[in-house]
Amino acid sequence: MKRKICVTAAVLSVSLLLTACGSKEYLKDIKAEKYVTLGEYKGLTATADKPEVPESLVENYIKENLLTQKAEKVPVTDRAVQTGDIVNIDYAGYRDGVAFEGGTAAGYDLTIGSGQFIAGFEEGLIGAKIGEQVSLDLNFPDYYPRNPDLEGQPVVFEVTVNSIMENQLPELTDELVQELGAAGYDVGDCQTAAELKAWVRDTYERAVQANFDSVVETQLASQIMENSTFQEPPEEMVKRFTDSIQHNVNVRAASLNMTLAQYMQLYEGVDEEGYRTLFQEEGLRMTKQYIMYQAIADREGLAPTQEEMDEELSAMMKLYGYTSEEEIYQKVDKVAFKEDLMRKKVVAFLIENGDIQATTTIVD
Repeated sequence: MKRKICVTAAVLSVSLLLTACGSKEYLKDIKAEKYVTLGEYKGLTATADKPEVPESLVENYIKENLLTQKAEKVPVTDRAVQTGDIVNIDYAGYRDGVAFEGGTAAGYDLTIGSGQFIAGFEEGLIGAKIGEQVSLDLNFPDYYPRNPDLEGQPVVFEVTVNSIMENQLPELTDELVQELGAAGYDVGDCQTAAELKAWVRDTYERAVQANFDSVVETQLASQIMENSTFQEPPEEMVKRFTDSIQHNVNVRAASLNMTLAQYMQLYEGVDEEGYRTLFQEEGLRMTKQYIMYQAIADREGLAPTQEEMDEELSAMMKLYGYTSEEEIYQKVDKVAFKEDLMRKKVVAFLIENGDIQATTTIVD
């Protein structure tokens, strides 16, 4: 299951990547019904979780991402360290009793819960008082590119708590929202506290809806594919999807300062032969799925119109900050963009003509 989750995430934007032209790379180059005999695709069932967004989640987002930017640091003298505190510490790290390079500092300010240090370090300071020295027996992670010599190694940190401070948050006011917006913080187009809360809630609810739609699509597509019969799809098209999947995983790996091989070994537990096979399998599956969608679109008259294309482009420009359609098409394959819009129309049709059930939980 872990393997499928990782690669499927890379597939989400697969159809929008720039690719070279080819005789049968695109759906427009083939007649979909030659490659698939559709099974039943109406009246299908799907069930997915669609959580409610509690007010506490909205408040926590505003607190952690916006109010903390204007917080005042206030000294604490009457209690021990808690999560969220800023502690000033001296520390020294030892491996086999010998201080290791880069493991010693004095007067370092650390926010507890920020995840700046290896697992167990910040947690181990919770409950410590000013002036107290804490000994932390920890292990470096198996992958630690900042110092590969420490990967997986047991170490001891001796830490002294010099002082404790806590953030005193300001009240959320209309003036503060405007001040944050003017300073470049992401508050959308909000000018008031009420607008900001509504905007944050809407952002969470759209994310919930997107996840719900993705889970439902996966269930519906799987059922249709199981009920359908496929012919071998064009090699050029399979290569396009496969290359796009690999590109997306490469981008994700690079964002973590990792090579593709390191990323796939860490998250998927596969070597180069293994992940290339994985990409190929997923590329073949995605090719068949898009051909299947095209066959349904052809049968039900769901080809995207120019007006729908224009609306989708406008939405992308607003969402990603593009200034023109030309800028979008410098990064996005126009033909594949239309394919993905077709996919969305087909999925909407399947949902409208299916039996879709939503279970409800509360987002933490």
